[in-house]
Amino acid sequence: MRSVLRFNDAAGRFVPRAPEGQQRCLLYVHIPFCESLCPYCSFHRFVFEEQLANKYFDALMREIEMYRKLGYCFTGMYVGGGTPTIMLEPLLELVRVAREKLGVREISVETNPNHVMPSHLEPLRQAGISRLSVGVQSFDDTILRAIGRYEKYGSAQQTFERLQQARGLFDTLNIDLIFNMPLQNEESLSNDLEMIDLLEADQVTFYPLMTAPSVARRLSESLGPIDYKKEKRMYMQILKHMRRSYQSSTAWCFSRQKAMIDEYIIDYDSYVGVGSGAFGYFNNCIYINTFNLNEYIERVGAGCLPTGLVKQFTRRETLHYMLLMKLFATELPKTFFETDQGRNFKKSLRREMALLRLCGALRETPDRLVLTDQGRYFWVMAMREFFIAVDTMRDVCRREAGVGE
Repeated sequence: MRSVLRFNDAAGRFVPRAPEGQQRCLLYVHIPFCESLCPYCSFHRFVFEEQLANKYFDALMREIEMYRKLGYCFTGMYVGGGTPTIMLEPLLELVRVAREKLGVREISVETNPNHVMPSHLEPLRQAGISRLSVGVQSFDDTILRAIGRYEKYGSAQQTFERLQQARGLFDTLNIDLIFNMPLQNEESLSNDLEMIDLLEADQVTFYPLMTAPSVARRLSESLGPIDYKKEKRMYMQILKHMRRSYQSSTAWCFSRQKAMIDEYIIDYDSYVGVGSGAFGYFNNCIYINTFNLNEYIERVGAGCLPTGLVKQFTRRETLHYMLLMKLFATELPKTFFETDQGRNFKKSLRREMALLRLCGALRETPDRLVLTDQGRYFWVMAMREFFIAVDTMRDVCRREAGVGE
């Protein structure tokens, strides 16, 4: 899939008409502002400026209205960043519009530990947020200091106490953690797992460290090299521990009950991205909005969609994309192969599927295909490499748009 990420310049000419007969479509909203920038992060983000952020939120509202007029119907919304809760009032207004005008019912919002406090939690709860996802990354103060989060967001104990206060306020409280960071060892990871047990979190997402090459170089200089040899050991440690009390939502996400997840691309075959640098995917086509904030605001203000790049998948690329995403959920019902896409999938990718069985990644039950533990780690590696390729492309797009940090 890394070779697929070669896009064509759309320059605003791409108008994504709503697919006919769509059942479930998600709206992804990107808020690219943070109080400061973490050294390991490869996402599209900027240091917060209130005046610019106000203009940006106004443009977001306009872009969302464009999609409403195009006939899109959304059942879910995911607000990512950056730090989406950095300006609470415009965020709450955006949520209100999504619920009242777009019919959105499932809403997930990302935040950081310093915003897990009553002044933020209660308004978010009252607004109808279904899922709050908190970027904790680690409960090890040594690691938090090394990656610049201790000073910004507080100690591991402070974060733990805030998360305790947030329990039960939302349908799902998700905790994001990163494993295989430099300075992290099995003992440190074991401490993270113990903290999760004490919190009895609704959901935990364990991301492997994944950074674009430019960020990886900076991280290596400041913290030490990334050691992929310990990644599998750490993943198996996580898997063994988490399956005691959790079910797998994906190869790296664990939930106590069915809930929204960060990898919405699994639950939603189509999603629309609004905001600078946001991705969208539908009708076997993936597009990206412009990465230049001022250009984004100007184009939306002129009534134009801010699409920058577009890629139409070939039939085979679509099937590979489906293979990657569908099995990331750790299992695939055999009823999937009764659909038109499923029949193509089974016929065209029979060699890939045979290879997965041969290397012990798949097992078969009467009604589904299931990833083995070995297969789950294969998928963690595959998704890690896929997202690194996406992050690398973001770097290229930001440079071409004249955007620096």
